[in-house]
Parts: sequence; C-alpha cells; structure tokens
Amino acid sequence: MANEETEVEGMDKAPPASPELRAIILKDPNSERMAKALGLTLDEFVNRVGYFMANPDAQPLFAVVPDEKLAEMGVQVPTAEAIEANVKASVAAIQAGEQRSGFDAAKKNAVEISTAGGQALTSASSPDLEEAVKKLRRPNKG
Repeated sequence: MANEETEVEGMDKAPPASPELRAIILKDPNSERMAKALGLTLDEFVNRVGYFMANPDAQPLFAVVPDEKLAEMGVQVPTAEAIEANVKASVAAIQAGEQRSGFDAAKKNAVEISTAGGQALTSASSPDLEEAVKKLRRPNKG
C-alpha cells in the first residue's frame, strides 16, 4: 500500500522534456502565455507538453485521492449526496441531448391529396392562347 501512495505522489509531475523537445516547445511564442493561463511555471508546462509529445498514445493521469489529501490541498470534499446529484444531472443532460428537437420531425403535407381516382381535367384555355404560349416558348419556330 505504501508503494502505491509513493507512485501516485511521484506522478504529480511530468519527467523533464528532452532538450530537443524543450527547444521546439519554447520556440512557440505562445508557450509562456499558455503556461501562465494554466497556472504553471514555464518549466512545468514544457515538461508536461514534452511528455505528451514524446508519448502521443499516453492518456492523462486519473488518480484516486483520499479525502484527507484533498482537504490538505484545499479542495472541498464532495458529499455522497452531491456526487449522486452530479451523476443524475449528467445523465439527464445526456438524455436531453439524445432526444429529438422537434425540428427533426417528419413534415406533414400542407394539402391532403386524395388517392382515389377522379376525372381528368380538361383544358379550359382557348386554342389561340395555347398557340401564343407555344410561340413565346419557342420564338424561332413558327
């Protein structure tokens, strides 16, 4: 058990980045600004970025920290009820995101069209009007 605690405690810092990676990271003019925004020293930032550059398949560390250690670090330890409420809220948010919005619903026909047979429409236009339309559609043909 003591060995596990030592391993977890030792994993709070990334190993030093190689000189080559350090040069690449420091070459970026935004490195110092990003380190400051993350609340890290430039050296800590370079080492963390360097670690993930050297190990692209590495996953971020997930560690279980005892309540006492969290309290020592100034982190308010959540109660079981608060954790349960957070999980329920997360599930509700996921379920809400999976529901259809109403914009996806199938559109209804604006006009009902009967499928029953009916009489064919007869042309109510005059032959002169039809001839004038034909001439306008095909002006080169007479």
